[in-house]
Amino acid sequence: MREGRLNLFMSLLAVYDENDRDDSSYTLARYFLEHFDSLADLNIYDVMDVCFVSRSGVRRFCQSIGFDNFSEIKARAGEYGLFRNYFLRYVRAEQAGNRDLRRDLDDLYDGIDALMQTDIAAGLVRSLHDCDQVMLFSADSSSMALREFQRAMVGQGKVVQLVTESTPAADAVRALGPDDMLLAVSTSGAFVRRQEAQVRDSEAYKVYVTAAPYGRSLSLFDDVLSLCPADASQPGLPWDPALHRIYASYGVSYFFDRLFDRYARAYDLSGLERPDDVPAGRFCEG
Repeated sequence: MREGRLNLFMSLLAVYDENDRDDSSYTLARYFLEHFDSLADLNIYDVMDVCFVSRSGVRRFCQSIGFDNFSEIKARAGEYGLFRNYFLRYVRAEQAGNRDLRRDLDDLYDGIDALMQTDIAAGLVRSLHDCDQVMLFSADSSSMALREFQRAMVGQGKVVQLVTESTPAADAVRALGPDDMLLAVSTSGAFVRRQEAQVRDSEAYKVYVTAAPYGRSLSLFDDVLSLCPADASQPGLPWDPALHRIYASYGVSYFFDRLFDRYARAYDLSGLERPDDVPAGRFCEG
């Protein structure tokens, strides 16, 4: 069983996206997603009847996404409210006049631009290049932005592993050695708190990218990079939960875009200006 928290919602979406319409896994994933708001009230016999699967088929599906049985899936009914709140919290805050997206994004981008000029950021770029293995360790909410960074780094000849809470994390994290890097991304800090044991056990060089106020997680890492503007990231300042989605999506995406920009400027063999002897269309020089 995976350590930390396994997100049923993300697991169901992955199955729904990756399977054909006539596959029983697709049918079950769609049914659970469409009834996510009433998950705790579902009856296995109704599921079997509507989805045309046997009781053992339901059990195999549950096990395929990391749960022992149907009862364990029903026990995750609370995720519905969590995910609704995650996506609606900023909408409600802006509607109430407590937040302004354009202003918040300006502050966010200014803070990241300043961060990328620091010695810590420069050291992160060097370590990305020099470490034997680099692992991005993140909550699912930031995985899309990190997947883009992962693809970009392959184009520079650097294979980066992405591990989220919907993938088997513990063994991979603990297997990292002193010549490797663990780059943990937790905008609100909650993910790192849940995964504290794995982070502590890892022998890798540990870097923490966050927008949360500094807390006990700070002691787990060798370096910490805060996405917040300098005047908003001091210890003890409250974290506005409404900002979580904004930093997890826009913030992480922009930070890792700028990080890749600095990496490419430093290590791209073409110097970002294609030499005459490199054939047109060549993706990278490795």
